[in-house]
Amino acid sequence: MRQSTRSWLVIGLWLGVVLLAVGSISQTRFTSDMSAFLPASPSEEQHLLVEQLQEGGISRTFLLGISGGTAEQRAEASRRLQARLADEPAFTAVQNGGPAAVDASRAYLFDHRYLLSPDVDAERFTAEGLGEAIERSIHQLNSPLGDIARELFPRDPTGELMALLDDQSADQGPSRCCGVWMSGDRSQALLVARAAAPGSDTDGLADARERIHAGFAAVREGVAPDLQLTVAGSPAFAIEARDTIRAEVQWFTTLSVLLVASVLLLAYRSVPVLLAGLLPVGTGVVVGIAVVGLGFGEVHGITIGFGTALMGEAIDYSIYYFVQSRDADNDRTAERAWRADYWPTIRLGLVTSVIGFAALLFSGFPGLMQIGLYAISGLLAAALVTRYVLPVIGRRLPRADIAGLGRAMAGPVRALPRLRWPVLALGAAALSAIVFAPGERWRDTLSGLAPIDPALEAADGELREELGASNPRFLVVLTGPDREAALRAAENATPILDRLVAEGELAGYHSPTDILPSRATQLARQQALPTAEKLQRRLEDATADLPVSATRLQGFVEDVARQRELEPVTLADLEGTPLWLAIAGQLPGQAGEKAVAMITLRTVADTPPTDIERLSRALASVETAVVIDMLGESNRMYAHYLQTTRSIALAGAVAIVLLLLFVQRDPRRTLRTLLPLALAILFVIGGHATAGSALTLLHLVGLLLVVAIGSNYALFFQGRGGNSLDPRTLASLTLATLTTVTAFGVLAFSSVPVLQAIGASVAPGALAAWLLAAVFSDRTRQPAEETSG
Repeated sequence: MRQSTRSWLVIGLWLGVVLLAVGSISQTRFTSDMSAFLPASPSEEQHLLVEQLQEGGISRTFLLGISGGTAEQRAEASRRLQARLADEPAFTAVQNGGPAAVDASRAYLFDHRYLLSPDVDAERFTAEGLGEAIERSIHQLNSPLGDIARELFPRDPTGELMALLDDQSADQGPSRCCGVWMSGDRSQALLVARAAAPGSDTDGLADARERIHAGFAAVREGVAPDLQLTVAGSPAFAIEARDTIRAEVQWFTTLSVLLVASVLLLAYRSVPVLLAGLLPVGTGVVVGIAVVGLGFGEVHGITIGFGTALMGEAIDYSIYYFVQSRDADNDRTAERAWRADYWPTIRLGLVTSVIGFAALLFSGFPGLMQIGLYAISGLLAAALVTRYVLPVIGRRLPRADIAGLGRAMAGPVRALPRLRWPVLALGAAALSAIVFAPGERWRDTLSGLAPIDPALEAADGELREELGASNPRFLVVLTGPDREAALRAAENATPILDRLVAEGELAGYHSPTDILPSRATQLARQQALPTAEKLQRRLEDATADLPVSATRLQGFVEDVARQRELEPVTLADLEGTPLWLAIAGQLPGQAGEKAVAMITLRTVADTPPTDIERLSRALASVETAVVIDMLGESNRMYAHYLQTTRSIALAGAVAIVLLLLFVQRDPRRTLRTLLPLALAILFVIGGHATAGSALTLLHLVGLLLVVAIGSNYALFFQGRGGNSLDPRTLASLTLATLTTVTAFGVLAFSSVPVLQAIGASVAPGALAAWLLAAVFSDRTRQPAEETSG
């Protein structure tokens, strides 16, 4: 095949791949959901944790506070905002404690009180039971609630509604003022708004937040201009994290491109060569995003940010080609020489990089798996473009000879091997710091993964405390083949929990069955209700010695007869009422093939129960009950996956050692290749240990990048023989290191922990790898001479 034909086929194939990748990206969904960096949990219980972060009620519930103005103005703004948002399809429920919501709940409870009241049983509707209940209700007529009790008495002489209201107000809720929820000091009116969008849909949540702000702006204009709105809750954190990630990815990508392009333009002194040199990077980024999108169905914003970091290694390939293959007399001869002398080293470095990043594919974290797949596919694409496309495009491009940089660096580089023993001593000091410095080396908790605004965190804590909506850290999770079975399991657990509360083991609990009993329980209560004739006779006997006539209680008889015929209440029946909002989060639906019911446990000062294992043993008789410490379980999962990823990375390191031993066939040379990488990693970890900062899983990603990038430096410095390092190779390595440190260094200033951890690890690690590769290279001992041309 003619050379020109082969060249056109290469260009056509490359353009076809790029166009297909761009087309795939146009159909790809992008996300900033930080739960992608939680473990992909293998068990149903662990799946529930991730599901609650992505889809649960907490993940879609906004907490709102209105401050400023007078108490009456805040209350009026609360009522108007609640009315506006309640009509928005972006919300499933909006509550402010107003009388309409209270009345709606009370009306529903009243109309279904004999199905929902825990006091209803056959004994209660005997003549004796009725007499005792009616007598207690008569005594309540003189209580502070006497007006309500007096109004309800003819239809509810046994006090079922009051009992239900007492049960549901047992947990301390928000204060009330002017007919709405208010903070304890009356400085804020409080609202709760649940978005229709799931927690994983940050765009939908952002739209809901915009509607909140727009609605408040209109309300403030009509009430008082000095009113202010605070929006908090889990959705607010998710939106802030998304916006921060999106903004910083765009900013740091732009900054990295500009800085690296400036460095390369200064070196190449040619815009066409600069643009051609960016082709491997651009192709790697496009192909990497497309492959991740096809493999995962979506691409995380952090993965895009990683594309900025990937440029630090991918740009090295084009630098190696343009600098090392330069020959003013014969470009084709230079290309053949480059393929024979340099490409095998680049290819070996690529393979070591792929092995290192392959560890992330087995990490169990979707976010890290995306980064691993992105790195592997992007680096392969960049290397292939360098190998096959650049020689076609770059043949007629003018190239600046930067061998002078290599000659200038030769003297200092030749002096570096004298530092071997001091470097080894410094390595021993780093190892001592890792072993003996105080503090933990690896942070095995989930804290610090997402960027969090301290002001928002403080506002969230304040609103959550005022609303009595503390995060349900401790749960009893009950499962069944359907919701009915899960509710029955929850009912079986409540007597045990009542005993633990009485013994002081728990401060309290909230079960979905407090509001929604199982169908079986409701049917049992219906069966306990007597017919109208029997109830009438028993009422006459029960009221014989009481100051009330049975004839006055005919509404009671009619209500009992009507509720004997009702269908049992379901969760769907409660939609549109505050009752649904109160329990929907505890009945999330299916977890795998099972329905779930969750009982939230209340402890003193949000501390764990005295002994969670003891609590689990107490609930052992409830077959499906599992006690979960949400925070503790999440941290245990994270620690497990951290250890797993470290083990896989270690296995990858062993594979790299075996590969180098096989290829280099010289243990001493392999040792000189690996020692710079090992010391570079040691210095990075030692630096963090000395600074007292613990490493996270994201720093491990950075260390893998150090190995991937540093392996290229070490392989070139070792070379394939004992000859000295030529100026062009030294210049290319110096330029590659400068661009790598520049690309990664800017990430160290990011406020996104994922990007900051990678940047703070790779920039110093890559620089150390270059210096250490020179320190332990035998090729730097001889003068580097070359005739420029």
